[in-house]
Amino acid sequence: PNHSYCTFCSGSKKTTMLLPCRMFLVIMAVDFLDTAGAFSRPHFRLMAAPRKKTLFSRVFMGSRYGPNEDLVSQTSRDDSDTVDLEQQEWERAEAARVIRQKMEFESLIQNIMSTPDPQHVPSIMTKHLELLLNIRGYEGSKLIESILQEAESHGQEYVNKVIDAIEFILSFAEVFVNNASTLDDYNKRLLGKIIKTMSKAATSARDREELLDKLMDSEKENFTPGFLRHVEGECARIATASSMTPESARLLEILRIIQARVLEELGKDMGEEAQVLGQLLGYDNTKERLAVLDAGLTVRGIDFAKNMVQLTEEALDGFTRVTGGADPGLVQRVSEIDARLRNFIQKQTAI
Repeated sequence: PNHSYCTFCSGSKKTTMLLPCRMFLVIMAVDFLDTAGAFSRPHFRLMAAPRKKTLFSRVFMGSRYGPNEDLVSQTSRDDSDTVDLEQQEWERAEAARVIRQKMEFESLIQNIMSTPDPQHVPSIMTKHLELLLNIRGYEGSKLIESILQEAESHGQEYVNKVIDAIEFILSFAEVFVNNASTLDDYNKRLLGKIIKTMSKAATSARDREELLDKLMDSEKENFTPGFLRHVEGECARIATASSMTPESARLLEILRIIQARVLEELGKDMGEEAQVLGQLLGYDNTKERLAVLDAGLTVRGIDFAKNMVQLTEEALDGFTRVTGGADPGLVQRVSEIDARLRNFIQKQTAI
């Protein structure tokens, strides 16, 4: 009398009235995360599927005092056939996308389950962020439900492992979304503070420059790769707008100046070679990473570049001896830095 069958498990497992089984809770968690945006981006919420014309819309498409009824009827049928074909193509593309997402999600679960060291799991997750962000909420619910149902054929112990992996994925996605939102708000406030300092009308140009220098120096620790990406995103948004007003053109110019000043500050603050190399490897964007390097080399000179080349040589040589191979992304970043350093040394030597 104190138990009932879980509706999700379709009668396969018993649970209390007040506590559904873990499978059901996992599916509900996906729906909850969707409200936070963990499995959907804003521009994915409106699906660009062609709409079928209804009988009501077709009636009003025909002119009451225009062409004859046969011509209107034929045109309506042609339009309907075109829409039907577009609808079918879209449905096939969507079905293929969902199948591909399921395969990638299952692969992610298997990677998590087979990782012997739990400390490596976050690294695995970061490589699949694009997958998690592209899954729409309702699709995520169906996807996890399907995976759990298929896992039942392998026994309860395997099901529990799959559930643990899924719960970790959901927790990671929730933390990522919350942190990303916090960082985005902070980057907006920091950018607004810089723009406000540059735009003070009550002060002279010299005073504004001095205030900006003080602000850039005090906020130096907050000039992260994420902040640079935020500034670049704002520049791209304005530059790709359908129309460019004098005000937006001026704002774009200010943002570009801020971008240059941030890179300049980061270049001035370069420390010892090993520390600098570690800082550079933290930049995901190649252009940003190399821009910071160029700014630092301009300040520090050729001797600093030669010392850094020794480090990149040792790192690249060490990668070749790593059992199973080093991370390809890390190897590529170090190789790009090494190439830029050698190019700088070559140019300076030729002068």
